[in-house]
Amino acid sequence: MQGGFAALAAAAIGTLGASAAVSAGEEANIYAAETVRVNSFGYLRAGVGWRGGGDAQRCFQLPGARTKYRLGNECEIYVEPGLDLGFGPKDGTRVGVHFRGALTATELNDFEETETYAVETWVGLRGFGAGAFSDAEVWAGQRFYKRHDVHINDFYFWNGTGLGFGLADVDLGWSSASIAYFTDSAYDLRSSLDGSPYERVDLRFSDISLGEKTKLTVGVDLRFAEKDGLENDGGAMATILWNRTDSRGGELMLAGQAGFGAGTSLTYASKAEADDADRAFRAVGSYKWNASEDFSIMATGVAEWQSADVNWYSVGARPVWAIGNNLHLAVEAGVDHVVPERGGTRTLGKLTAALEWKPGPDFFDRPAVRLYATTAGWNANAEAAGTAQAFDGRDGVNIGVQVEQWW
Repeated sequence: MQGGFAALAAAAIGTLGASAAVSAGEEANIYAAETVRVNSFGYLRAGVGWRGGGDAQRCFQLPGARTKYRLGNECEIYVEPGLDLGFGPKDGTRVGVHFRGALTATELNDFEETETYAVETWVGLRGFGAGAFSDAEVWAGQRFYKRHDVHINDFYFWNGTGLGFGLADVDLGWSSASIAYFTDSAYDLRSSLDGSPYERVDLRFSDISLGEKTKLTVGVDLRFAEKDGLENDGGAMATILWNRTDSRGGELMLAGQAGFGAGTSLTYASKAEADDADRAFRAVGSYKWNASEDFSIMATGVAEWQSADVNWYSVGARPVWAIGNNLHLAVEAGVDHVVPERGGTRTLGKLTAALEWKPGPDFFDRPAVRLYATTAGWNANAEAAGTAQAFDGRDGVNIGVQVEQWW
C-alpha cells in the first residue's frame, strides 16, 4: 500500500506546486504569445483514511441514490489534468485544442492499480463570423458538454457529455443558443468509440435575462435509437435552470427536469431498458453564500421521481467557519432516502466534521488540506440492499486526511 500511495501522493503534491506556479498568468498560465497560448487547468483530490479497527476507510453511499455527500466521504485518489492550446489572434479567427485526462485509484486495491481515461479531446473554432456569430464556436470531439453541478454531493444533474460536434454560443440578443449532435455518449473517449445505442441532439438557450440578477437557461435533449431490439424507440429530457444572486450576494439555483423513454436516465447515458411510456421528473436546488470573512455555506436538496425505478430524495448542507490563520471548521450533514419499486424504503444519514486549511474565506477557495472524522448510520432496508458492507451493523466511522485543489 505504501508504495502505490506514496507515488500518487507525490504526484498530487507535485501538481499542487505546478498549479501554484502557473496560476499567476491571467489567461494563458504556461505560455502566451500573439498567436499561441498554452493553458493548464485541472482538479485533484488525494487522501487516506481508516475505519474502526484500523482497516482502510470505506465510504458511505445509499444504493439507489445517484450521489453521496462528499466531505470526508471520498475514498479514492482522483486527478483530472487538462491542457488548452490556442492558435490565432485573440480578436480574430482562432482555434482551440482541448485535452483532459482522468486518473483514479482506490483503497480497495491499496492504491496499487490505477484507471486512466481520456475524458476530453476536442477542437473548437471561434471568431469566424460577425454579428450573432462573433463569439460563436464550432466544435467537434469528445467533451464535457455544458455541465451543471452541485458541489457538496458532486451531482452533475445536467450533463451533456459525449462524442459529437456542434455550434455553441450564438448571440440571439435575448439569449445565447447552442446546438450539438452526439453520435455516442459516454464518460470518456474510449467508451464513446466503443459505441452506444442512441444518438442525441442537445439544444439550449442560456443567459435569458429575467432581471438584473436573475437568469434562465432552458434545454431539450432528444434521444434516437440507432439499434434494433431496444425496449424503446428513443426519448427525450428537458431542463429549466433558474439562477439568481440575492441582495446579500448568495447564489440560488433551482432546476426542474423531465424525461420520457430513453431520456428517463436524466443524464447523457440513455436508458435502454426503459419503456416508451416511462416518465421521470427531478427537482434540484442549491444555495451558496459567502456571508463574511468568518462564515460561508452551501446547501442542496434533490427530489427525483421515476415511474419505473427508484424514487430518490436528498437534503444536505456544509457550513464553514473561520477559526484563524487560514484554519476553518467545516461540518457537513446529509440525508438520502430511496423508495424502491419493491421492498422497504432505504435511508442513510452522514455527518462529517473537518479541520481544514485553505488560503481564503470563500467557500470555493483552494487548495484545502483537511483532517476529518465521518460517521454514518442507515436503516435495515439500506443494510439489506448492501450499504457499507465493510462495517458491522448499521453505522460506521471513518477518520482521515485529504487534499483538494483545482486550477
